[in-house]
Amino acid sequence: MLQSADVDVPATDLVADFSPPGGPGSAALARDFTRRTLTGWGYRGAHDDVVLVVSELVANADRHGGGLAVLRLTGGVERVLVEVSDGSALRPWPRPRGTTGGWGLPLIGRLARRWGVLPRGDGKVVWCELA
Repeated sequence: MLQSADVDVPATDLVADFSPPGGPGSAALARDFTRRTLTGWGYRGAHDDVVLVVSELVANADRHGGGLAVLRLTGGVERVLVEVSDGSALRPWPRPRGTTGGWGLPLIGRLARRWGVLPRGDGKVVWCELA
């Protein structure tokens, strides 16, 4: 077993990393990377759900995190673990939903089998698992 975000994953799982440039367009680049990766792996789950989760996490890291975000996808045909790390130790928290945001974490909670936040170095990693 590999340890990725302190979640046990089979050693046979595939891993793909991407570092979006930050700023406008970074979430779109992460979405494109995720689509290509899932297709290449033959992932049988809902690609749109994974892409939406990646978009939310990368946008949140870009907006609220310190430094550049790093996206890691781990999985295969049956499941995918999404991790987005950034340089801020500040943990995300659900905000009231409205026109300025607050929809991301509740959405991730609905789409993911499970999710969490872990410290990593001076920052954190927000992770979720979809199947």
